[in-house]
Amino acid sequence: MFSRVAVRSICRMMLGLMLAVAPLRASAAGLDDADTARLAGMIETVKTFEEDVRSALHDLPEGDAEQIEAYSYVELNLETAHERLNAVFMLLAVSSYVESASDRLLILDLMHAQLLPQSKNYLAEKMDAIASMAAAHPANQALAGYAARAAGTLGERGIRLLDELDHKIGDILR
Repeated sequence: MFSRVAVRSICRMMLGLMLAVAPLRASAAGLDDADTARLAGMIETVKTFEEDVRSALHDLPEGDAEQIEAYSYVELNLETAHERLNAVFMLLAVSSYVESASDRLLILDLMHAQLLPQSKNYLAEKMDAIASMAAAHPANQALAGYAARAAGTLGERGIRLLDELDHKIGDILR
């Protein structure tokens, strides 16, 4: 079994490779390289946020179980949001590389009908979970900052990006 670090390294390499060749094929699916690049940028932003929380978690005193639990909860929610965005990216990339137009339309239809709406809800749930943890620890300014950062990253930018992709794919399917 691969370690978490190995899996992340493999994902980064795959992401880099896909970004390098995505402009060559994305327009064939009715999406452009800007869509892929924006999604990749969002994934990197969430990953950086996740790493910042992980770093802060390691700086907490060992005996402070309540704070360790709170920061771990925030990290877990960011990690799952990151994984969901990776899934969207992978399907978007696959839609760019399939040879058959009918297969491409099936993938886009799946994204439009199920994956993107569910992913927008999922990001909202993760954002709300982080905000709830901050509300449960009102004296912790770092958690309040994480809640605000999650609202901007997952909410304002992430959900809006997925919504734009959903509309764009919907236009392609019409």
